[in-house]
Amino acid sequence: MEIIISHQRTDFDGLASMVAVQKLYPQAIMVFSGKVTNNVKKFMALYKDRITIKHSRDIDKAKVDRVIMVDTRVASRVGSFSNLVQKDEIDVLIYDHHLDRNKNLENAREIVKSVGATTTLLVNELKQKSIEITSFEATLFALGIYEDTGCLVYKSTTAADAKAVAYLLEQGANLEIVEEYIEYSLDRKQHQLFNKLLDSLHQISVKGFKIDVFQSETEEYIPDISLLAHKLNELHNADALFVLVKYDHKILIIGRSNNDSINIAEILKYYGGGGHDRAASATLKVKEDKSLMDYQEELICTINEKVTPAILVEDIMSTPVKTVTPDVSMGEADEIMLRSGYSGLIVLDNEEIKGIISRRDIDKVRKHGLLHAPVKGYMSSNIVSINAKSSLKEVQDTIVDHDIGRLPVVDEQGELVGIVSRSDLLKLFYGKDDYLKNKQNLYGRSLVQVQEKRYDITDKLNLVEQEIITLLKEAGNLADQMDIKLYIVGGFPRDLLLERVNLDLDLVVEGDGVEFARRFAQKLKGELDIYHEFGTAVLSLENNLKVDIASTRVEYYSEVASLPEVESGSIQQDLFRRDFSINALAIQLNSSSFGQLVDYFNGKNDLEAGIIRLLHNFSLYDDPTRIFRGLRFASRYGFKFEPRTKELIRQAVDLDVIEKLSNNRLFNKLELGLKDRYPIKFINLLQEENILNYISKNISWDESKESLANNIKKVLRWLDELKVSFNFDEWILYLMVLISGVEEEDVKEFNKRFNLKNNISYRLLNTLDVDNIITKLDKVESNSEVYYLLEGLAIEDIVLILIKDFSLREKVRLYLEELRWIDIKISGDDIIEFGIQPGPLFTEILKAIKKAKLDDKINSYEEEKKFLENYIAERNG
Repeated sequence: MEIIISHQRTDFDGLASMVAVQKLYPQAIMVFSGKVTNNVKKFMALYKDRITIKHSRDIDKAKVDRVIMVDTRVASRVGSFSNLVQKDEIDVLIYDHHLDRNKNLENAREIVKSVGATTTLLVNELKQKSIEITSFEATLFALGIYEDTGCLVYKSTTAADAKAVAYLLEQGANLEIVEEYIEYSLDRKQHQLFNKLLDSLHQISVKGFKIDVFQSETEEYIPDISLLAHKLNELHNADALFVLVKYDHKILIIGRSNNDSINIAEILKYYGGGGHDRAASATLKVKEDKSLMDYQEELICTINEKVTPAILVEDIMSTPVKTVTPDVSMGEADEIMLRSGYSGLIVLDNEEIKGIISRRDIDKVRKHGLLHAPVKGYMSSNIVSINAKSSLKEVQDTIVDHDIGRLPVVDEQGELVGIVSRSDLLKLFYGKDDYLKNKQNLYGRSLVQVQEKRYDITDKLNLVEQEIITLLKEAGNLADQMDIKLYIVGGFPRDLLLERVNLDLDLVVEGDGVEFARRFAQKLKGELDIYHEFGTAVLSLENNLKVDIASTRVEYYSEVASLPEVESGSIQQDLFRRDFSINALAIQLNSSSFGQLVDYFNGKNDLEAGIIRLLHNFSLYDDPTRIFRGLRFASRYGFKFEPRTKELIRQAVDLDVIEKLSNNRLFNKLELGLKDRYPIKFINLLQEENILNYISKNISWDESKESLANNIKKVLRWLDELKVSFNFDEWILYLMVLISGVEEEDVKEFNKRFNLKNNISYRLLNTLDVDNIITKLDKVESNSEVYYLLEGLAIEDIVLILIKDFSLREKVRLYLEELRWIDIKISGDDIIEFGIQPGPLFTEILKAIKKAKLDDKINSYEEEKKFLENYIAERNG
């Protein structure tokens, strides 16, 4: 067994060094050798799920054969491991930065360098070996370096420390978190000012936030007043604070925020200041007629204007809550957690919270063979809950104060409405990196097993036209020349495995996709459109082929249903950002690997089994349109949703994520579904998943409407047999059936909400009168009555008539093939010759002649003139 240890009273440099070493030696177990500093203890209370560290009592020292010591070279400083590291048979490796310590472990191998923090030399080693680190790890490593170098101002600080911090910032280190845990000291003048500021405390409440305001005057400028603001923030722990210090006819305003809803930079922008959302400052000249208190009052008014409502617990909690009763066995609870992906369950008895059972509790009883025992014997019954209207700060404080991983969320009546966990907070604090880079965290939330599999599917490529194969091989050869990896992704590989050809050619490059697109366009002499903000390009070729080209990338979403932000990534990350395992397939195009299917997430097996499986838990919250895409695949291929995926869809719908979509995006997804291969199946799935209500609360779908929709294909086949051709969009027919029966005002509201084009808007409004037309058409006998009833209707309207009553097809056939083509030859000049001027009578005469001709009473031009003569004679008496 290999273990990693640091000194007793482990500080941040020791903790960060242990985590860094484990990335170099992942098989080694991290162990605290004794107590830790208060700040590290506070840090671990919140982040214990991210850093697995055992205690000395958990280790069987007889099984240890190797020890890696960090941030110390002295055996006496490692507590109960002191004797172990001095044994000759134990292999000891030391990482340290204390050159002045006497070496007392003769057989140990040492890596000791003159830097300000042990973390620095380990960060450099991780960088040299190209070992990826997450933003969370970068933040912890920065904490280690800042603590031991006094934020890079101690004499022991070296250039290597500063360079290491710069690298960590590039990797996403969060200085706000660093600032929260670093301790500082003050000089005499700073202490004096600090005490004055303390005495001046003025507390205000703004839109539910607690904000502290401090002010004082000094005769001279005192440096590092921001340090005092930090100390004040630590002492009072408000949602935000502002410090005003007047000196030498100037006022310095410093602001600090502990809540995303209070944007300090935006507030101090009013004074010409600048900084970040949570930390900013401004300096202004004092006007003679204004006192420091005047400026304080003005600042308070500005704060009131700029502060926005808070993000509350109810906005981030998970719901509905998975619960069990006290008599459920530990084994059953274990199975529920495995199926649902949860790490804890609420124990509920008659709607009353009795306790919480966690994954750790189950792991403990498993060792003793007690999985048959009921959860009530092992659950944590010391329940700490939080109100749904509480702030994120209250969540964090409660988790830290009580050292618990999850909190039941209750409403004003004390009823359970959700659950919030450390993971929910970490998603907010480190969302980008946890979600995209950290493999443990990323695939811990994953719904798929991750293992690279490759299959030779060159035989499937025989289904594709040679022209396309030649194009793909040329792309692969160019990628070889540029020394980059190239893949085709998306619908092409998915449909190819289903033995269908999909000519959506989406190429992704592990490298500079835009540069590859430029060179490929030059080679093929095609037209290229480049979208630099997304790192994508579209290549248009002479044979009407379009090729989409992009760099492999990862995406993260700042909020539900927002457009994603993009950064470069590997092919594995690029595929993982997609929706379902069956769409996360790639075919490599490089010549040495041409035709190899790359499958990280078992998508090939899911495709063969007809299963639609989400890749990760947050997929539908990142992009709710994936719900509609999944329904299209289910209807198109006859696939089934994997149980957890189906559960997540229903959960997302229940949480109203679809309401986050713009009206345009929502209607676009409906349109795509109605255009797909089996639109009726798609509508049935919308109904089954309670999604139709989000399109319109007035739309209904039942057996009668489904029966009408099933008539569409029959009517269209009948139309094909006619001697005339038509041009219309078939999907609109399904929309017309869907909207039929809705009141006129609701149809108008539907058209307005989705800003529908005129042709669609008119079609939907015309559905209101179809039943009336059907009744009349059924009764009419003459040709002219048929003509004037159907005249002016679009082909979609006429098709809807037949969808509702196919027995009227002969009258419709008569109109479409004959009546609508009949026209009269007599002209207006002929009527004028009889002394009649253009006007209402003019129109009446023309219609009478047309009606007579429709009813076969007249045929030739001569007969038309004779009819005209007689008609006028009768009119004149």
